[in-house]
Amino acid sequence: DKNVIEILPKGYLGSFAGLTNFVLEYHELKRLYDNPDANKDWKTNLTSVNAIYLILDNYSGKQYIGSAYGKDGVWQRWSDYAENGHGDNVNLKKLCLKQSGYENNFKFSILQSLPSNTTAKEVINIESLYKEKLGTRSFGLNEN
Repeated sequence: DKNVIEILPKGYLGSFAGLTNFVLEYHELKRLYDNPDANKDWKTNLTSVNAIYLILDNYSGKQYIGSAYGKDGVWQRWSDYAENGHGDNVNLKKLCLKQSGYENNFKFSILQSLPSNTTAKEVINIESLYKEKLGTRSFGLNEN
Protein backbone atom coordinates (compact mmCIF):
# COMPACT_ATOMS: atom_id res chain seq x y z
CA ASP A 1 0.00 0.00 0.00
CA LYS A 2 1.11 3.51 -0.81
CA ASN A 3 -0.13 6.83 0.49
CA VAL A 4 -1.45 9.43 -1.92
CA ILE A 5 0.78 12.44 -1.46
CA GLU A 6 -0.68 14.78 -4.06
CA ILE A 7 -3.39 14.84 -6.69
CA LEU A 8 -2.41 17.13 -9.51
CA PRO A 9 -5.05 19.35 -11.07
CA LYS A 10 -6.52 18.55 -14.46
CA GLY A 11 -4.42 20.08 -17.23
CA TYR A 12 -1.24 20.29 -15.13
CA LEU A 13 1.76 20.54 -17.45
CA GLY A 14 4.52 19.89 -14.95
CA SER A 15 6.93 22.02 -12.96
CA PHE A 16 8.22 25.18 -14.59
CA ALA A 17 11.83 24.42 -15.54
CA GLY A 18 13.01 28.00 -16.12
CA LEU A 19 12.54 30.53 -18.88
CA THR A 20 15.01 29.03 -21.33
CA ASN A 21 14.87 25.41 -20.16
CA PHE A 22 11.85 24.04 -22.01
CA VAL A 23 10.38 23.31 -25.42
CA LEU A 24 6.59 23.14 -25.71
CA GLU A 25 4.75 21.22 -28.39
CA TYR A 26 1.66 23.08 -29.63
CA HIS A 27 -0.70 20.73 -27.78
CA GLU A 28 1.22 21.47 -24.55
CA LEU A 29 0.96 25.23 -25.14
CA LYS A 30 -2.76 24.81 -25.71
CA ARG A 31 -3.13 22.78 -22.49
CA LEU A 32 -1.18 25.44 -20.60
CA TYR A 33 -3.40 28.21 -21.96
CA ASP A 34 -6.62 26.26 -21.32
CA ASN A 35 -5.61 25.46 -17.71
CA PRO A 36 -3.91 28.54 -16.22
CA ASP A 37 -5.01 27.74 -12.66
CA ALA A 38 -3.39 24.30 -12.85
CA ASN A 39 -0.17 25.90 -14.13
CA LYS A 40 0.16 29.02 -11.99
CA ASP A 41 3.96 28.91 -11.90
CA TRP A 42 4.09 28.81 -15.72
CA LYS A 43 1.66 31.71 -16.07
CA THR A 44 3.40 33.81 -13.41
CA ASN A 45 6.81 33.37 -15.03
CA LEU A 46 5.65 33.85 -18.61
CA THR A 47 3.64 36.95 -17.65
CA SER A 48 6.54 38.60 -15.86
CA VAL A 49 9.03 38.88 -18.74
CA ASN A 50 9.49 40.07 -22.27
CA ALA A 51 11.35 37.67 -24.54
CA ILE A 52 12.65 36.61 -27.90
CA TYR A 53 11.09 33.27 -28.80
CA LEU A 54 11.43 30.60 -31.45
CA ILE A 55 8.75 28.60 -33.17
CA LEU A 56 10.13 25.57 -34.97
CA ASP A 57 8.07 23.98 -37.72
CA ASN A 58 8.91 20.38 -36.92
CA TYR A 59 7.72 19.26 -40.37
CA SER A 60 9.81 21.55 -42.59
CA GLY A 61 12.55 22.49 -40.14
CA LYS A 62 11.91 26.19 -40.79
CA GLN A 63 12.06 28.63 -37.91
CA TYR A 64 10.12 31.69 -36.90
CA ILE A 65 11.62 34.25 -34.51
CA GLY A 66 9.22 36.46 -32.60
CA SER A 67 9.20 38.80 -29.65
CA ALA A 68 6.89 39.38 -26.73
CA TYR A 69 6.67 42.66 -24.87
CA GLY A 70 4.01 44.58 -23.07
CA LYS A 71 1.74 44.14 -20.08
CA ASP A 72 1.58 40.34 -19.88
CA GLY A 73 4.80 39.50 -21.72
CA VAL A 74 5.24 36.05 -23.21
CA TRP A 75 1.96 34.77 -21.75
CA GLN A 76 -0.06 37.30 -23.73
CA ARG A 77 1.74 36.71 -27.01
CA TRP A 78 1.66 32.92 -26.75
CA SER A 79 -2.04 33.06 -25.84
CA ASP A 80 -2.62 34.25 -29.41
CA TYR A 81 -0.89 31.12 -30.74
CA ALA A 82 -2.81 28.88 -28.34
CA GLU A 83 -6.12 30.35 -29.52
CA ASN A 84 -5.67 29.87 -33.26
CA GLY A 85 -2.37 28.05 -33.88
CA HIS A 86 -0.72 30.85 -35.86
CA GLY A 87 -0.97 34.02 -33.76
CA ASP A 88 -1.90 35.94 -36.94
CA ASN A 89 1.64 35.67 -38.32
CA VAL A 90 1.38 35.76 -42.12
CA ASN A 91 3.47 32.69 -42.98
CA LEU A 92 2.29 30.59 -40.05
CA LYS A 93 -1.30 31.43 -40.92
CA LYS A 94 -0.75 30.31 -44.53
CA LEU A 95 0.54 26.95 -43.31
CA CYS A 96 -2.37 26.49 -40.89
CA LEU A 97 -4.99 27.45 -43.48
CA LYS A 98 -3.46 25.13 -46.07
CA GLN A 99 -3.68 22.05 -43.86
CA SER A 100 -6.00 21.46 -40.92
CA GLY A 101 -4.09 20.71 -37.72
CA TYR A 102 -0.78 22.00 -39.11
CA GLU A 103 -0.15 23.92 -35.85
CA ASN A 104 0.60 20.55 -34.25
CA ASN A 105 3.97 20.72 -36.04
CA PHE A 106 5.00 23.81 -34.05
CA LYS A 107 7.37 23.79 -31.07
CA PHE A 108 7.73 26.86 -28.86
CA SER A 109 10.77 27.95 -26.87
CA ILE A 110 12.33 31.08 -25.43
CA LEU A 111 15.73 32.08 -26.79
CA GLN A 112 16.30 35.03 -24.49
CA SER A 113 14.28 36.47 -21.62
CA LEU A 114 14.29 40.22 -21.12
CA PRO A 115 13.19 42.33 -18.15
CA SER A 116 9.62 43.54 -18.29
CA ASN A 117 10.83 47.15 -18.35
CA THR A 118 12.74 46.63 -21.62
CA THR A 119 11.27 49.02 -24.18
CA ALA A 120 9.43 47.73 -27.24
CA LYS A 121 12.10 49.30 -29.45
CA GLU A 122 14.90 47.47 -27.61
CA VAL A 123 13.03 44.16 -27.79
CA ILE A 124 12.39 44.56 -31.53
CA ASN A 125 16.07 45.38 -32.14
CA ILE A 126 17.16 42.21 -30.33
CA GLU A 127 14.54 40.21 -32.26
CA SER A 128 15.91 41.59 -35.53
CA LEU A 129 19.43 40.53 -34.56
CA TYR A 130 18.25 36.95 -33.91
CA LYS A 131 16.51 36.90 -37.31
CA GLU A 132 19.78 37.96 -38.92
CA LYS A 133 21.88 35.44 -36.97
CA LEU A 134 19.57 32.52 -37.74
CA GLY A 135 18.66 33.56 -41.30
CA THR A 136 14.94 33.28 -40.68
CA ARG A 137 14.07 35.97 -43.20
CA SER A 138 15.84 34.19 -46.07
CA PHE A 139 15.46 30.58 -45.04
CA GLY A 140 12.76 30.57 -42.40
CA LEU A 141 9.26 31.83 -41.73
CA ASN A 142 9.92 35.52 -40.99
CA GLU A 143 8.95 38.14 -43.56
CA ASN A 144 10.07 41.31 -41.79
